[in-house]
Amino acid sequence: MARPRIFLIDTFGFIFRAYHARGRMAAPSMRTGAGVPTEAVYIFNNMLRKLTAAYKPEYIASVFESAGPTFREQEFAEYKANRPETPPDLTVQIPYVRRLLESMRIPILEYPGFEADDVIGAIARRAEQAGFDVAIVSSDKDMLQLIDEHVSMFNPIQEDLWYDAAKVVEKMGVRPEQVADLLALKGDAIDNIPGAPGIGDKGARDLIERFGSVEAALDRAGEVERKMYRESLEQNRERILMSKRLATIDVTVPIEFNLDAVRAQAPDTAALKQVYRELEFFSLIEQLGPEEDTRPRDYAALETEEAVDAFLGAIPAGALVAVAVASRGEAEGDMFEAERHPAVGLAAEAGVARSVAAGLVERLRPFLEDPSRRKVAHDVKQTHLALAEWEIEPRGFNDDLMLYAFLLNADPGGCSLEMLARRRLDRKLDAGVEPQADCTVELAAPLAREVDERGFRSIYETIDLPLAHVLARMEERGIRVDPVEMRRLSEMMDTEVQRLTGEIYALAGRSFNINSPQQLGKVLFEEMHLPVPVKYGKGKAVSTAADVLEELAADHEVCRKVLDYRQLVKLKGTYVDALPALINPRTGRLHTSFNQTGAATGRLSSSNPNLQNIPIRTELGREIRAAFIPRAGWKLVVADYSQIELRLLAHFSKSDVLIEAFRNGEDIHTRTAAEVFNVPPLMVTRELRGRAKAVNFGIVYGLSAFGLAAQLGIPRHEAQTYIDNYFARYPGVRQWIDKTIAEVRASGVTKTLVGRERPIPDMDSRNPNARGFAERTAVNTPLQGTAADLIKLAMIRIEEEIERRGLQAGMLLQVHDELLFEAPPEEIEEVRKLVKAGMEGAHKLEVPLIADVGVGDNWRDAK
Repeated sequence: MARPRIFLIDTFGFIFRAYHARGRMAAPSMRTGAGVPTEAVYIFNNMLRKLTAAYKPEYIASVFESAGPTFREQEFAEYKANRPETPPDLTVQIPYVRRLLESMRIPILEYPGFEADDVIGAIARRAEQAGFDVAIVSSDKDMLQLIDEHVSMFNPIQEDLWYDAAKVVEKMGVRPEQVADLLALKGDAIDNIPGAPGIGDKGARDLIERFGSVEAALDRAGEVERKMYRESLEQNRERILMSKRLATIDVTVPIEFNLDAVRAQAPDTAALKQVYRELEFFSLIEQLGPEEDTRPRDYAALETEEAVDAFLGAIPAGALVAVAVASRGEAEGDMFEAERHPAVGLAAEAGVARSVAAGLVERLRPFLEDPSRRKVAHDVKQTHLALAEWEIEPRGFNDDLMLYAFLLNADPGGCSLEMLARRRLDRKLDAGVEPQADCTVELAAPLAREVDERGFRSIYETIDLPLAHVLARMEERGIRVDPVEMRRLSEMMDTEVQRLTGEIYALAGRSFNINSPQQLGKVLFEEMHLPVPVKYGKGKAVSTAADVLEELAADHEVCRKVLDYRQLVKLKGTYVDALPALINPRTGRLHTSFNQTGAATGRLSSSNPNLQNIPIRTELGREIRAAFIPRAGWKLVVADYSQIELRLLAHFSKSDVLIEAFRNGEDIHTRTAAEVFNVPPLMVTRELRGRAKAVNFGIVYGLSAFGLAAQLGIPRHEAQTYIDNYFARYPGVRQWIDKTIAEVRASGVTKTLVGRERPIPDMDSRNPNARGFAERTAVNTPLQGTAADLIKLAMIRIEEEIERRGLQAGMLLQVHDELLFEAPPEEIEEVRKLVKAGMEGAHKLEVPLIADVGVGDNWRDAK
């Protein structure tokens, strides 16, 4: 009959080793949105789940180290004195490890005055005598002395390695019962066991193999031929015997233990999910699956005008009402022809929701347009656009779950209603407007409360929510694109693609698929014998990525032409051919979607189509911009912040030289060239100014000397000299960068000028690449994120002023630091001044904000 098996987890030992092992890997560190480190808990959790899934333990316990001195410290005060303090980012995770074990219903064992090793040893021997097999889960070599016929050790860190007696001999060179003897002779730096002076690992093994034990070696020391070993044994008997006592696990410690108390139990799934939720292990929550929704859901359709009126009339005047509006894609066919299709969902309390069909939406107009009735939506902007299809002007929508979620944790992937339902309610969101409204009303209060508790209410009310309404109006307006000009560009690009294709084939000596990385790599590196890069692509094939080809392009014409070909094909497919097909046939305009939660920096993104990646510095990009035009007879007004991130660098760093330069209206790149290269401003050449510009923006984006050297094509030491000279002339910048990195390392988050936060999880990563990227992000985000906040403030104020003055002009696009408007001729000058004032007055800084405003017949020519 098979013996039952008990698993004993060396909890602290495993956590410490896993924590430090992860630091040697290329894995990023992990933190919650609030900056709480979580990687040790995550590793431990995964080990437990893997262990229980693979071996389905009948008995299991997690043994913790106890607080207070043990008998070893009493005998040898310096025992474990060499061990460093537990890292702070590990200490804060220990309570979560305990909660994780409790929710998994794995018993926690700890006994004051006894080390975990001794507790595990004592339990292992008792269980063995009671007819159990024992599996010790640890990576501690000390535990190997416990192994015998019925005790084994499982090391999950070393590829699930199992140790039996034979494996111990293979690893340690001695039998399990001789491990303490080995450690007594060679010592153990980790536990500060002194050992025998002058006897190392090999010498200790040889002595144990020859004499069998420490005691025998000491008694027969005179037989040892090697003088150093012989004298060490003869002169250090008590030290060596003490070392053995320190290294020997005491299996007789007096602890109370009951095998029945460690019988395996099913986890408390609800409690486990709560721990996962607090630690933001959202993928693990999803793996557990949603809890069965046992709450009664009262969903129904309001099928008459009287039913709609009665439902709305029964809602208390001050109650918050969730509104969910079906998109056209959710309707069967055209939503406005399918009169019976549920179009709007309403919920004033969790678990109760009603739907209103398209044919009855008009009955909701007074409620939806009443600013005194409090309403919440998952996405206020999208709700605004959807209701605009009924020519309803929604008011009173002051709570936006998507914006709340993004403020709380700048995670673009975590803001959808489906994701919020999974992560915060442990609920799979069903299709339809009733579940959406129900979920929205249930999430509204806790999200709003967290926003208030984190101090984000002001950002929400002064920037995020007002901007949602501004963006909705921009999306409704759209922008004209000239399809005739696009067709001309497409034909021109076709000709250019054919020309480049022929030239590449001629240089390669044959035709091939230029778009295939495998075929291109074979042609370039096997047939043309170009220098093979060390970078690899998919499947370990030699990479033909842009950065690889750019390094080769200066010396190899074929690489330069392939880069030109790729850019041409991308621009043609992404914009020139695609944009005309996206023109709305009803409005004749292109209506991009602006996303407030699409970038962790806080910048707006756009989609369907993405208009923010049209290159501005290439001739082809400018040609594409020329196809963006105003309505007939009007003009485009284009405004662009001048060097806003460098101005913000001056503001944050309080650098006297930078502040003076911007206040005096100097060309900042010329001033930097004069400072860095030690020449008078009038002697700054175009080349020196270009290098200074690269240094200026390199500082903003954390460019290293290696990166700057590659960008400018100069030796690395020369690039380092530029950077050193920059910081010598602008010491305030260096101080601000260092201060910012220190603050973010302490808090785990970086902040913009208005207080918007972004978690930076890798500041303490033991992987230098991950840590370096985190430090660069910590410095750049306050600049880029603040720039994003300032242009948002400008957009809100400009839109309000246009509306207040009753102008016909309208804001059409935002592209990073640039705004596009269209206006009739008679309003051009007023709009130009209004926009410039709105952008430059967005926020008071140490240096002036400058906006360049131009007017033209198309986006390219607006000057």
